[in-house]
Amino acid sequence: MVKINILGGAESIGGNFVKIEDEDRIVIFDQGIRFDVMASYYTPFITPRSISELRSLGALPKSEWYRGAREIYISHMHLDHLGALSNIPEKTNVHLPSLTVYESFEEKWRESPTWLSLLPRKYFINLEELKPLETDKNDVMAVPVSHSAHPSYALLYFGKNETILYTGDFRVKSFLDEEDFVKIKGGMDLFTYLRENKDLRIDTLIIEGTNIGSSRPPITPSEATQMIRKLASNHMLIIATLHPLDVEYAYFLAKLSAELDLKSYIASEHIAGFLEKSLNRHLRPMVIEEYVSYPTFLKATLGEVEKRSIILVSYREAVDLLRDIASTEPTLLKDATAVISESEPKREEAVEYTVFSNWFLMLGVQHYTIRASGHYYPYELKSILAKIKPQKVISIHTETPKLFNRTLNELRNQTLGVT
Repeated sequence: MVKINILGGAESIGGNFVKIEDEDRIVIFDQGIRFDVMASYYTPFITPRSISELRSLGALPKSEWYRGAREIYISHMHLDHLGALSNIPEKTNVHLPSLTVYESFEEKWRESPTWLSLLPRKYFINLEELKPLETDKNDVMAVPVSHSAHPSYALLYFGKNETILYTGDFRVKSFLDEEDFVKIKGGMDLFTYLRENKDLRIDTLIIEGTNIGSSRPPITPSEATQMIRKLASNHMLIIATLHPLDVEYAYFLAKLSAELDLKSYIASEHIAGFLEKSLNRHLRPMVIEEYVSYPTFLKATLGEVEKRSIILVSYREAVDLLRDIASTEPTLLKDATAVISESEPKREEAVEYTVFSNWFLMLGVQHYTIRASGHYYPYELKSILAKIKPQKVISIHTETPKLFNRTLNELRNQTLGVT
């Protein structure tokens, strides 16, 4: 009989740790950092000293949670799911969504003067890359999902007597159309896969509930697209912030700039480098026709920015970009607007949006926070359950587990006739 232990994430957004025991096999899905715990003990002036300290405080999984497991699967590379590979205490195979993307971040972490330098892998692990829609030697399949990190997967475990679906983090709608989704993600999305494999029975669904209990407006990617298109059609310069992992959003912005005949610039070496590594060679030219590092953009490109343009920049470089434009090419700001897309998870980036707002206001730039969440909204849960048809549901990645479980039970009664 399969035993499922939710050791992390049952009452928190982040820190997921799912341990599945199936006779002589033990696999783990995700092993993330708990940023809510980190916020309780650390500030910009009080920082972690070691992995063992983070583990002792509960910010990282306990050593004993890994006991007996030789296979760990990571759904996507937000740190509240990826965690610290240096925390793994035993010889283990770690299956990552992308080795190239991980190595890119690992290189950056090694050079970091902050606690991020603690994250790079140490002694015990062997890295393997997940291949979408292929069942591996451990009977695990990675199925592409839409999320604000690329690549992102739901994980299917075909056990001896039970099939388990762990959603990871996902949203129902994407910034990508179906054709672009398949090209960029490497295969069909989760719901298409389930629709085309009607004989597949999901015995247990482990589903995230980030937005359950949240008052966040349910803005979908299509609605965000309409808003941003309206702004881009009525302003000469658009400054758009984004997270390096949010390939779906970056790809949409690139397509929008082509549609509206805007010149597109990427003023962030990290974002541009990541996009170059994460997109296949056929898709790169559309997104990365021209890009430069931020210092190069400032010195060589800023004076050549065309009036009708869109500039993609990271959160951490956005205020510097505004200040530098104001001091060197102030006329660019006369008809500029900024679109701020909040990062996910917000705690991971430690971005102060009030500070952002103050700078934009001081420099006379109208700005809008437009965020299409990387997670589904509560009103979509009924249709999700109807499509998956699970026999049993377990909640995870939520700060309101009582509300979530009550909602799940009510919806299962409605959609499946379960009593």
